[in-house]
Amino acid sequence: MKIFFEASSVLASYNLDLPKVLSLKANIFVDIEHPLLYAIYFYERLHGRYGTLKVIPPYIDKLVRARILKKVDVVHLNSLNVALAKKAKKLGKPVLAVLHAAPYLKETYDAINDYIDVYIAPSYFTKQNEEVEIGSKKVVVIHHGVDTELFNPNIAREEARRRIEIPLNAKVVLWNDRISPEKDLETFVKAVECVLSEVKEVYIYIKGRAVVKSYYEKIKDSLKNLLKSGKVKIHVGWIPQSKLPLLYRAADVSVKTSKYENFGLGVAESMACGTPVVAPNAITFPEVIGDATTLYKPGDHLDLANKIVTLITDRGLYKSVVERQLSRVRALFNINVIAGEYLKLYASLLR
Repeated sequence: MKIFFEASSVLASYNLDLPKVLSLKANIFVDIEHPLLYAIYFYERLHGRYGTLKVIPPYIDKLVRARILKKVDVVHLNSLNVALAKKAKKLGKPVLAVLHAAPYLKETYDAINDYIDVYIAPSYFTKQNEEVEIGSKKVVVIHHGVDTELFNPNIAREEARRRIEIPLNAKVVLWNDRISPEKDLETFVKAVECVLSEVKEVYIYIKGRAVVKSYYEKIKDSLKNLLKSGKVKIHVGWIPQSKLPLLYRAADVSVKTSKYENFGLGVAESMACGTPVVAPNAITFPEVIGDATTLYKPGDHLDLANKIVTLITDRGLYKSVVERQLSRVRALFNINVIAGEYLKLYASLLR
């Protein structure tokens, strides 16, 4: 089976991890048109990952891309690329599209629906939201998957902390996301003020992968005030996917405050590292985390602070949450399981 896999810069590393696993069972051609995504691929390949992937790099001649498109059996889109979907359909290829960047407008779906055989929603939350705009086209749910060979609890917490320079004996609370309005760092900052006053040995690590400048300016003073405690570290910048497990393993608890997610891959990655996640009781988080123990009332910084403090001070509760979340991600969100679901879908489209 030959698959044309359009790699999107949305969830960049996942768009490389999935075809890597798929390539064990199928002939995968990974189309990387975005230069930044290609740079990520190139960096990770130099460090021993993605070495076996067949990649179509940026700026390649359109005729070469067209020739590869003619050879494949199925086209897997990770965006709503109308031009590519239309071209594939003219060649008689089955086309699926993953709704990574939902929500989309009805007009967007109207422009591409004729060229799509099936849409993939990363969560039941996304499926329910998008079906209204999609119309009669089929939507199936295939969750995102975590590479458990990379994300796992095998790195000792002390070693992870030494390597990223975090206090060894602290109770470390991690926030790792984009610093942008929809990620709601403000609620976390307010909660941190409460946590710092209640738990003496706590240490806060805020890792911002990217920054919306206007939003950063809005909350900058609050962040500066946190730094005065001497128990807060703020790191803004990109780190490679292969280094992310160190970040999760260094933390005792990982916090998400997003107002919108189509899945929440960072949640599953943290769970896979044996670092429990506290998140809002909304959108996709109940679906990924699986029980309400570590879910807080959305926007309620006091409830968030209470959930964090309870988790890091109650050893029995902490151990049971770690075990439940780790078991859940291994059973449901292992990337090998997810790749198997895609392979079954490809086969069904060919039938």
